[in-house]
Amino acid sequence: MVEAVVNASMLSDPDYRLLQPFWDGLRLNYGHILRSPLFPPFFALSIDYTWVIVFTIIDMYLCDWTFFKTAKIQKDRKVTWALIKESLKLQFFNNILWIYPMALVQLIWVPDADLPPLAPTVWEVVWQNTVFFLAFDLYYFTAHYLMHRIRWMYRWCHSVHHMYSSPFAAAAQHLHPFELFIVATFITTFPWLFTTHCLTYWLWFVIAQSVSYEVHTGYDFPFFLHRFLPFYSGAPAHDMHHMRPLTCYEPWFNYLDRIFGHHISYSDLKKMGAEKAKRYGIYADGDEAGLKKIN
Repeated sequence: MVEAVVNASMLSDPDYRLLQPFWDGLRLNYGHILRSPLFPPFFALSIDYTWVIVFTIIDMYLCDWTFFKTAKIQKDRKVTWALIKESLKLQFFNNILWIYPMALVQLIWVPDADLPPLAPTVWEVVWQNTVFFLAFDLYYFTAHYLMHRIRWMYRWCHSVHHMYSSPFAAAAQHLHPFELFIVATFITTFPWLFTTHCLTYWLWFVIAQSVSYEVHTGYDFPFFLHRFLPFYSGAPAHDMHHMRPLTCYEPWFNYLDRIFGHHISYSDLKKMGAEKAKRYGIYADGDEAGLKKIN
């Protein structure tokens, strides 16, 4: 009983470092890897590859299992190797254009990282990642809305992502190089405004990339966050955005879409008249004339 009280007291202490044993183990066993300037970009890529590999296996080999078939949002759209390869080709090009050169620049110019002896406090990890999350959601909502509403921006840049009207994990990074640059730059550099522990920074990579892939999976699993958090959009809202590009602009939350009247669900469409539902949230034919569509 006393031990439980002590532990509760320790956890409520903002200076208590719950992550210290974990951090000590990382520093002692993998410090030579973590200090390398190459670690952050390749850690980020490993998160991307993990999501793509896992959901490509699901899309290609497990999609007919009842659990996945039931969870599939656009049940009439099947993911094929042709679709996946089309997206992976663009991602490989973007990696050659941006990611690998930036990793090389870091290797040459950036000194080895300093691994502080103390781990971040739980409070520090939570509040900083909450700020990063909210800031990116606001930033991308604004940029995303403008890329859709400024006609030349959509046609030149963001329409690349909308080649897919039915998203899947491998297409999450199907982006024009400029869009990849503005997204990756914010995710990478915004934490620099704070005194951010490297462990908190790496956890932010995991959160930002995992949430971005989650909304692109094309599945509505019973354990996804939007089922528990009413202000979180999740995969159904982003599928709606790919089907109705002038709706659901917010990447992760939905409070801004609700405030400005852009949020719409499948049940909302069903309540509309057939004619309105058919054209709601869709570009005029002339706006998309000549743009490539993959699915």
